[in-house]
Amino acid sequence: MSMNSEHAAINTIREGDDFIGFYALRKCDLRESDGLSRLEVELADRTGSLPGVAWDDAKTLKELMTKGDVVKVKGRLGSYRDRPQVKVERIRKAEASEYNPDSFIPCTESDVEMLTGKVHAFVAGFTDPFLHQLGELIFGNAQFMREYTHAPGGSSWHHCCLGGLLEHSVAVAEVCDFIASRRYGLNRDLLVLAALLHDVGKIKEYSATTIIEFTDEGRLEGHIVIGERFVRAMCDRVEEFPNRLKTLLSHCILSHHGHREFSSPVEPMFPEAFALYYADEMDAKLDALKRVMKEGAAGGKSWSDFIRILGRHLYTGERNEAGEWSGISERLP
Repeated sequence: MSMNSEHAAINTIREGDDFIGFYALRKCDLRESDGLSRLEVELADRTGSLPGVAWDDAKTLKELMTKGDVVKVKGRLGSYRDRPQVKVERIRKAEASEYNPDSFIPCTESDVEMLTGKVHAFVAGFTDPFLHQLGELIFGNAQFMREYTHAPGGSSWHHCCLGGLLEHSVAVAEVCDFIASRRYGLNRDLLVLAALLHDVGKIKEYSATTIIEFTDEGRLEGHIVIGERFVRAMCDRVEEFPNRLKTLLSHCILSHHGHREFSSPVEPMFPEAFALYYADEMDAKLDALKRVMKEGAAGGKSWSDFIRILGRHLYTGERNEAGEWSGISERLP
């Protein structure tokens, strides 16, 4: 058993550890059962998150803090139903002078400058004059690029880090660029620009302060509608931009989730839209699975917890701390 006198990063805390640290509240809910009240919290920093529970003075604590607040916590990591859970011994809202506000949301591990250069290179390579002008208009705007390169790509499932939108968009564009190079008769410029812009609405869908959460606009409209409206407005600023081309680009954005039950207003109806959907789906899923693999390796587990969004457990065994396969060849028949 150890006691950390300074801030203990989430990814360094092990079962049985007593610890102290400053964390953002991703969750702060008052629960009651059998006449007893408890405060259920989720503590987070840029290295990870842990669920926890506070029993003493739960109702009073709930009145003093809420989701998104930064708190100072003294606790011990135990387990409940075979899952990690912090027993919160003391918790209070932190003063602004006590913590660095940049300590709570992870940043992309990719080189942002390099990724930004790839965006500009894609746009510079467009041969369609209207799509080239549109790309220059959007990605040549310094304020827009500050937002585009800083925004998260998700809140909890995939690319949920600062710079995640940029990382995800470039990855999807690279996959689409490769697919367009094959003999499928795809319009490369349309497909790649749609890839770079398919999630642009996430700039307005999320706010990223101490936690990533939905804005009112994001919850009420969603990033697909927000993004399509933005792109359509930008098309209207390009002189004589063809209506048919604008409609095709809009369709790619509106259909990129693939199915109506997954919040796409329409489903893909031409090859470029299908290609975008599958490229987006692949990169999003693989980024999320990479995180699951790393969490499984860090916890020494062979199987993940049940993942509701996928409807299954995932095999995480025989992986190193980076979540990569380690030493499996000798085990193969």
